[in-house]
Amino acid sequence: MHRISRRRFTQGLAAAGGLLITAGPASAAVTTAIGRPAGLPKPKGQRVVVVGGGWSGLTIAKYVKEFAPELDVVLVEKRSTFISHPLSNLWLAGLVSLETLTYSFLDAANNHGYTYFNATVLDVDRPQRRVFTDKGFIGYDFLVLAPGVEYDYPAMGIEDPDQIQLLKTRYPAGFVSPSEHITLKRKVNRFRGGLFLLTAPPGRYRCSASPYERACLIAAVFQRRKIKGKVVLIDSREQPSVTPEGFVAAFDELYPDHIEYMSSTEIEGVDPVARQVTTTFDDITFDDAAFYPPIRGPVLLEHLGLVNPESPQKEAHIDHFTYNIVGDKRVYAAGDCRPMPFSKSASAAHTEGIYVARVIAARSREKEVPWESPRIICYSVVDASPQEAIKVDATYRFDKQTKQWDYQTSVSTNDRSSALARENLAWARARFNELLL
Repeated sequence: MHRISRRRFTQGLAAAGGLLITAGPASAAVTTAIGRPAGLPKPKGQRVVVVGGGWSGLTIAKYVKEFAPELDVVLVEKRSTFISHPLSNLWLAGLVSLETLTYSFLDAANNHGYTYFNATVLDVDRPQRRVFTDKGFIGYDFLVLAPGVEYDYPAMGIEDPDQIQLLKTRYPAGFVSPSEHITLKRKVNRFRGGLFLLTAPPGRYRCSASPYERACLIAAVFQRRKIKGKVVLIDSREQPSVTPEGFVAAFDELYPDHIEYMSSTEIEGVDPVARQVTTTFDDITFDDAAFYPPIRGPVLLEHLGLVNPESPQKEAHIDHFTYNIVGDKRVYAAGDCRPMPFSKSASAAHTEGIYVARVIAARSREKEVPWESPRIICYSVVDASPQEAIKVDATYRFDKQTKQWDYQTSVSTNDRSSALARENLAWARARFNELLL
């Protein structure tokens, strides 16, 4: 990493995300704001800065403070309110309230002894150990980057910026921004019939089961309201990526008239104005849609030079067993931006976040801890009335001979049940209480 300087900001690019500062009075004001210390109390011990307040960042901030109370922990998050993506499909179907998903970052920080700093990260100076935000810079002893993911529309074959913008605004995926969820719920509530198109992206993506669960619950809404409409789910895979037997059974048994699952189907083009998709088999005209494109690591990682060169999805270049950036034991990347083939789910982010917190707490005391696998507990509600769910529970191992990751344990429960639906809600409430209340 090169060093940040006032000259660098006034001469050109100043931030990830394309913030361009031109010469002149406005430039001086902006660079002064960025180049001054953030308005935080002086740390009383070594400072750990966690960037990103999703499931990973929240977990790491809480548990670093719990495992090493002497450390000063700052969570930097650009959002002012936490809204959970897990359980959001239930909200789309009217099974939980928005209040169930919505929490205060201030409460979480206050209850767990760390500092919440509402700001956007622009750059990092690793030699000087400083994080630059739009509200000043923060010095760190340890830095955790947990910025989540971004959509990669070009990987979907869509290059035109106008077309990308139309897809983002008219047919949002609903897997990154809470605003997307609000738009998607409005779409479902206002749908009066026809074809509602969903996609499951190729590669690794956030919450492997969610596109299939979403198809079921939107179909359940159409069924309940007696809407003459069908959910068409386009998937490049031969079968759902997790609990395939349970999902296919739900499609066939619960929603034979309301779900069409198009497996082994590639999208070759999208016309958002004509509302038409070109696939490997046919052209499909839709009435409404939510397009979930492939995902990638955030542009911030590229800006910082921290992308794994072997990752087609531009994920972080980290030691797979300690999560630190290769060659830098003071900087870590965790959550959905990491490259290992672990599920990009809340349970994975939560359990691996606890482990990353152990690593940082130990290293702050010049110690090490043994590697622990994240645990994937994924419930998928496939029936709305009565609420019934299926489940997968898995852990991972690394095969030293093949140099590949594989399941250590994997148990799928494909028989849907109300008991699993209750477990789903209990699991979520326990995590909300643990991290946010």
